[in-house]
Amino acid sequence: MPDLLLEFLSEEIPARMQARAADDLRRMVTERLVAAGLACEGAKSFVTPRRLALSVHGVPVRQPDIKEEKKGRRKMPSPDS
Repeated sequence: MPDLLLEFLSEEIPARMQARAADDLRRMVTERLVAAGLACEGAKSFVTPRRLALSVHGVPVRQPDIKEEKKGRRKMPSPDS
């Protein structure tokens, strides 16, 4: 299974916010992947004063097929009928 690497460059991240930002990034990305049907084996986040990075291991190559049926509004009869 492939790995995914995300890296964000930013302005200076205050030291008191770095650990929380790395944890939030890991949590948000893994939750979104799971919601999309792409459960991963693990994720590890990294942080420096100007970078946030996330390494996700074991991401499936593709998400499972989904059959979805959507219905629109009913067609109203025309007044000419």
